[in-house]
Amino acid sequence: MRSHAPAYLRATQAVSIGLDVDASRRPDVLLHPAGLPSDRSLLRPADVVLAVEIVSPGTRRVDRFAKPGEYAAAGIPYYWRIEQDPVHLHAYRLGDRIGPGGERQYELVDDSSEVIELPEPFAIKLPIAEIRP
Repeated sequence: MRSHAPAYLRATQAVSIGLDVDASRRPDVLLHPAGLPSDRSLLRPADVVLAVEIVSPGTRRVDRFAKPGEYAAAGIPYYWRIEQDPVHLHAYRLGDRIGPGGERQYELVDDSSEVIELPEPFAIKLPIAEIRP
């Protein structure tokens, strides 16, 4: 992600998102505006452009179901889920569809085990072979 993101965005790890007063999540990778201080360990959802989760055997259910719903409810515009064995990327953006709780939901914009090409959150053509979870 660091080699593909434009200069105005920064990819980071080990940074949490404060979803509400009592809850936070720590995506495997997140993308935020480069102007934010680099020593922050907790970001507001409004500061997050993209949350990326790498699915492992112990996190399948949470990464596929719980986290996308929480990130969408918080208004995070983009969510990527990376499956392993084989590596496959699912790219989502926050859509206009409303869920049962009145929150917006993600819509799948592309998925591939070969190449992902997206115009947003920045123009990217990413060979999936470059991803090493």
